[in-house]
Order: sequence, then C-alpha cells, then structure tokens
Amino acid sequence: MALITTFRHRPDRDIAFKSTVECGWTVGTVRGERILHLETYGSSGRQVTGRPSQFVHLDKAGAAELLKLLRTAFPGLE
Repeated sequence: MALITTFRHRPDRDIAFKSTVECGWTVGTVRGERILHLETYGSSGRQVTGRPSQFVHLDKAGAAELLKLLRTAFPGLE
C-alpha cells in the first residue's frame, strides 16, 4: 500500500484502459492521522475476481492536492 505524498504532471503519458473496475473506499486513522484508503478490485476477466488488486492512501495534504487536480481536469466540478 502506498501513501501518495506528491503528484507530478505527466503530459507525455498516453491515457488508455482495457476494462472498468469497482473502487472501494474507507476512512481510518494511522498514527493519529486521518487517511482515505482506496482499493480497486480485479476486473471480471481475472482469474480471481472481487479481490483487491491495488491500494492507494491519501492524507489531508494529498487529498487537498488531488482536489485541485480534479478541479483542473474537470472545470466547473463542485
């Protein structure tokens, strides 16, 4: 699992995806700090479905930065 501490703009990357998946989330506390936990589950084409395959954690600073990025990517988003 990874706590995102920095976001870096990468305009040189292509955007593509092969499938869609569900993302689960929960909020907890780690060492006294509130953390948003996101996890994606394997796509329906995987051998074992429904099992978490990727995890991401955001603290308050990371969430604030992500919120800025979302508003940049999607103008007018509230």
